[in-house]
Amino acid sequence: MAGLCRAPGCGKPATRYGHFCTTHKSRWRRHGDVGQIGITKEVLKPYTDLVRARIEKNVGNPTWTACDDRWRAVVAHARGVLGDADRGVPGSRNERIAAKAIVKMGTDIEPRVVVETVLAMYMLWDLEPRRFRSDGAFRRQLVRRVLRLSEVNAAEWYDHQTGRMKRAYRDFTPGSSDIIAGWLVETLGSVGFHLAKLHRADIEKSRQQKAEFHKALTDLA
Repeated sequence: MAGLCRAPGCGKPATRYGHFCTTHKSRWRRHGDVGQIGITKEVLKPYTDLVRARIEKNVGNPTWTACDDRWRAVVAHARGVLGDADRGVPGSRNERIAAKAIVKMGTDIEPRVVVETVLAMYMLWDLEPRRFRSDGAFRRQLVRRVLRLSEVNAAEWYDHQTGRMKRAYRDFTPGSSDIIAGWLVETLGSVGFHLAKLHRADIEKSRQQKAEFHKALTDLA
């Protein structure tokens, strides 16, 4: 017999083989945690702007082209996964789903756009950690934001009530999402954390300069 949903405040029956009710199970699959709120493009924009400003400030630094190349390497790896599948090499279904999405991203989106999005997500995580309920929730949101750069998982339909086309994004299985997250974290995660560290240092430097200026004012005779 199924127990009750483990989501806080929910007393609905859990699904037969799970810990959550249907609603919270869907939320967990989509967001990585039943209490996680989706990270929107608007929430991420200030951090994307910070990443772009850092790139512009260090325009000749080879880090950025190296990041682009790392993303291209992920795309190449994904193509290899699909190539193995075409040749009948046994493999994971989740990995094939992940690889197909990444290959389409590599075709549709410029590497720098993907890099900026991943780095911005890391800065958001470091500077506003309360936006993420867990590491797993961060990874799921990371994948969602990256995949929404493309039409890779978008579907459209005509709404007869409004007379307009509507769009929704299909969510990947947790397994395929975890694989994509692993690829992104391994290739670009350390750079994202370093940018967040640099930004924190800039904030502290600005704070010290303001404090010194204020002290100088108070010391005026």
